[in-house]
Amino acid sequence: MLRRFALLGDIHAEDRRLALALTWLKGQAVDAVLAVGDLADGRGDLDRCCALLAAHRVLAVRGNHDRWLLGDELRGLTHAHQAVDLAPATLAYLAALPPTRRLATVRGDLLLGHGVGPDDMVRLRPHHSGYDLETNFALADLLADRSLPLAAGGHTHQRMVRAFTRPAGPPLVFINPGTLHPDHESGFAVVDLERGHVAYFDLVERPDQSLAVEPAEVAPLPAI
Repeated sequence: MLRRFALLGDIHAEDRRLALALTWLKGQAVDAVLAVGDLADGRGDLDRCCALLAAHRVLAVRGNHDRWLLGDELRGLTHAHQAVDLAPATLAYLAALPPTRRLATVRGDLLLGHGVGPDDMVRLRPHHSGYDLETNFALADLLADRSLPLAAGGHTHQRMVRAFTRPAGPPLVFINPGTLHPDHESGFAVVDLERGHVAYFDLVERPDQSLAVEPAEVAPLPAI
C-alpha cells in the first residue's frame, strides 16, 4: 500500500543521473520507486541503467523506445541503442517489463504506464484541452474506470499534475514526473499521498561537472 513513492520520468540511458537519483532516494523514506519507461536510446550506458534499476528494485514499465529496441525498429534514431551492443541481462530485463502496472495506494489504485495507460504513444500535455482531450481515447478509457483515481505516465518529458473530471465519481489525477534527459527539465518526483502533494526535484550539473539534487516546485494533489 503506497503512501509516499518516487516517480522517475523517461530515463533515456542517463546512467549518471539515474545513479544519483536512486542514491538520494534511499534516504527519503519512500515506499517504492516507480519508473515510467523509455530506458533506452540516449547518450549514456543502458546496461548500467538496467542494472541499477534491478538492484534498487525499481518498479518500471516499458516505453515505446524500449519496445522499438526489442523489435529492432527505428534504430537509425539519434543515440539509438543496438541490441547487439547490449548485455544479455539488459535485453532480458527490458523484455520482462510490462506495459503497465496497477498498484495499491492509500488513495486507491494507481495505474503506471508510459504514455496514457497501455498506449505508449499517446501524449497528454499540461496545456491540452478541447479537441486534444476529446480525441484522447486512451484517457477516456482511464476515465471510464471509476475504480481508478490515480495514473502516472511520461513520454512528453513535461512535468504535470492534473485532475480530469468524470461524469460521476471522483476525478482522475494524472502525474507526469518529466525526464532525466539533460536537454529537458531533468529531474524526478516524490509523491506524498498523505500530505497531498508532488515534490519535484531537479538534477543539476555544477560547473565542475558533478551532479546535484535540488528541490524545484511542489504541486498540490487534487482531492480524490
